[in-house]
Amino acid sequence: MDIRRLRLWESRNATILSNDLIRIVLEDQGGMALELSSETPAGGRMNAHLLPHYRGSGTSVFSDENGQYWKNSPFLYQKAGSYFSFPNFGPGFSDGEDQQEHNGYTASSYWMVERYGTDPQFGGVWLMSLVRNRKAKWQVRKIDMLLPNQPVHYSACVITNNSEEDLVANATWNNELGSPFLESGCVLNASAESWSTGDESTLMGGHARLAPNTSFNDWKKAPLKEGGTVDLSEVPPVIGKSDFISGVIPQAASMGWSSVINPRQQMVYFTFFPGPDSLAEDEASLNFNNFLFDYGGRNETPWSLYPGGMSQQYSLNCGSGTNHLYSGLEHVKAGNQVMGSDSTIVIKPGQTKTLYYASAFCAYDNNRIGGNFSTVEQVVEGIVLKRTKSWAFIPADSTFHCLKELTKRLLSSE
Repeated sequence: MDIRRLRLWESRNATILSNDLIRIVLEDQGGMALELSSETPAGGRMNAHLLPHYRGSGTSVFSDENGQYWKNSPFLYQKAGSYFSFPNFGPGFSDGEDQQEHNGYTASSYWMVERYGTDPQFGGVWLMSLVRNRKAKWQVRKIDMLLPNQPVHYSACVITNNSEEDLVANATWNNELGSPFLESGCVLNASAESWSTGDESTLMGGHARLAPNTSFNDWKKAPLKEGGTVDLSEVPPVIGKSDFISGVIPQAASMGWSSVINPRQQMVYFTFFPGPDSLAEDEASLNFNNFLFDYGGRNETPWSLYPGGMSQQYSLNCGSGTNHLYSGLEHVKAGNQVMGSDSTIVIKPGQTKTLYYASAFCAYDNNRIGGNFSTVEQVVEGIVLKRTKSWAFIPADSTFHCLKELTKRLLSSE
């Protein structure tokens, strides 16, 4: 187990957390998890997360003389890997005096590292950081944790509303995956059982293949805009299209999850979080699985080299959240729903709510799992992915017991 601070570039710093199985690199800017890496069966080391070709390395997009290339967006300038979007998920907009950033203030801002260290009770390493919106009077304190002998990055986001009005927000975890882990032939899976597409105009410069504003139950038969269907659980080659879908988590689920499997390399990226049926009173829910398929369909900068040019990005955002598809908060109010589930969380004045989330990245032994799995089981020692008589095991704390205990201890000492 190890944790240490790292200087990436001038005024750009990060924290490295590692155990015997995985390594995490968390940047202060945007709270971006630049790296979630693990050893492959072939003996190399692979980072599952996307580091976009256009990612800026300067202090800020506002001090970069080429800022217009990134639409003067701090989010696009520093975007990479895994990150938390709050309170907006989708396009940025201005609402009177308030400005909502593209994919949220948290993904656009600097996270102040408060403390980090080792945990004597569970043997893990942890990092506690904070982002605060003084104008809107809310804050998010994030606690990241690794445990021994588990290929899992655990995170708790503790959201506090210090204003005198209800805080209505989207809260979404994003995991942007890219090469060399993501490639044609990868297979996808998720706990959602019904799906929806939104308005294709929400994806800047995007060209969609799916029928817009449509719901469907089988994502292996998703309706196409030009007619016919497509199997979304299979990752295609570059097709020049980009789409976004949300799938509703069943209310009876004790755990929500999603996965990306690379059968050629026998590696799995598996995310999980408390389901609607297992939430405590002080926890906020993640109601949807989200997939943003960026298969070369964005012809605007920074995805392309110039406006109208060819997209240089081939990636997949495999996340989960409480969000109104990818439309953001501009036309959404408290109580609005998608497929019968709330598309916002509401935090009362003075109230604190916590979101728990985890991402695992590891190899698996049984090559039949490469054809995808049919069920997920929580066991005492971890999570089991099953395909008829075949299975793969991920060592994990699927109930977040260790992270919850650590969070209580750290917050009680504040």
